[in-house]
Amino acid sequence: MDRRKTANRLAELRPLQEERFQRQMDLVFAGHPYYREVFSREGLTRTDFRTLSDLRKLPLTRKEHYIARPQEFRLRLDQVEGMTREERTIWDIVYTAGSTSDPTPFFDTSYDHYARISQLKRTAEIAGVTEEDTVMNLFPLTSVPHQGFLSVLWGTQAVGAKLVSGFGGSFDGGFQLIRRSRETIDLIERQGVTVIWGIGFFLRRLVMTAQELGRDFSRVRLLLPMGEGSSAGMREDLRRRVTDLGARDVRVLNGYGFTEMHGPSMECSEMGGFHLPKPARYFFEILDPKTLDPLPEGQAGLVVMTHLDRRGTCLLRYLVGDICTLSSQPCPACAGWEPRFSSIPYRTGSIVKVKGTLVNVSALIDLLSGIHGIEEYEIILTQRDPTDPFSEDVMRIRATCPQEAFPSISGLIREQVRRNQEVTPEVEWVPLEHFADRQMNYKFKRFMDERVRSQ
Repeated sequence: MDRRKTANRLAELRPLQEERFQRQMDLVFAGHPYYREVFSREGLTRTDFRTLSDLRKLPLTRKEHYIARPQEFRLRLDQVEGMTREERTIWDIVYTAGSTSDPTPFFDTSYDHYARISQLKRTAEIAGVTEEDTVMNLFPLTSVPHQGFLSVLWGTQAVGAKLVSGFGGSFDGGFQLIRRSRETIDLIERQGVTVIWGIGFFLRRLVMTAQELGRDFSRVRLLLPMGEGSSAGMREDLRRRVTDLGARDVRVLNGYGFTEMHGPSMECSEMGGFHLPKPARYFFEILDPKTLDPLPEGQAGLVVMTHLDRRGTCLLRYLVGDICTLSSQPCPACAGWEPRFSSIPYRTGSIVKVKGTLVNVSALIDLLSGIHGIEEYEIILTQRDPTDPFSEDVMRIRATCPQEAFPSISGLIREQVRRNQEVTPEVEWVPLEHFADRQMNYKFKRFMDERVRSQ
């Protein structure tokens, strides 16, 4: 795409967002239980929302608000004149994380379902998936529908590629659908898989198992590890391993997204930023974490999303919980016009205090991901005496590696973490089976703060 076309597409974006915003607000005022309550409490009427800038009159919607009352975030459009059957009919329910063991439902109407497929088609195109590919879906077959599985399912089919699903998982129910890793590796070989798309942890574990078995992945050209950020070190580790299996010139691309935005934004090149596949369907604000004021483009802040084209669950000024930057500059790698998240996102709780020292969890994860020999790991903040709220902080790193190499690797971990973060961790060896349950979760939680007092 040449620069003139790119500039034209960007110039068309904001008017289209404004147009969709007006339609969306008509629907919200007509049939959204939660926001109608907010409007009443704040003394706001429909005329208060003439442009997107008027969104700032609304308080932020936090994840706990949505989790506590998910049914009230669903538009009720049965009595609204002019609504089509597709806009009123619930097609699917996707689930996101909750504060209890019960996941939180996210409702799609038929209209939303078509929009989801359209968006995931563009996501796959950005990553470079074509109709010539055969894609392995490594996301598990879970007891509730989740975004990861659907991203591969619809993205692959929408671009016309062949789809193979690994069907990993923990629940079988006697249906004999769940495959073990070796069976999935057999499928990758027999079907000539060219793209492997799935949870980063499980993807890496599968490749390592294939190495142990001496298998052939020579057709693989693209890896899409999802569910957590992929550092440069982690990508090189994956590339080295699949090269050992016969692959050549493999790209390792990452995505950033969440259930509430229908699927991930996607890299077109490694570490090149995450393109928004359908930017007219959302409005993103980047806010100062302290003042909640809008930040200039290029500065990192809180990611806040507003739906502009939803008929099921609808969120306004939704605080995602991540820190990131957003750029509207043309992509230097592909010249794509879509705005993109231009830095690796990290959670708002990524800076924590340990023994009085500020620790950057994102930097710590990048550091550990780049240490050769570590197969998997997790970071736990706890206390010397868990029953004593005033007990000394402890950073514990549990790592999997060849057991004979643990003495040297554990020493390396302690020394590098001390230099990088000025805290010396306790390092514990655990078998790989310790992490087995992680492969069943869309989000692999590497960091846990188990201290009984807030820091």
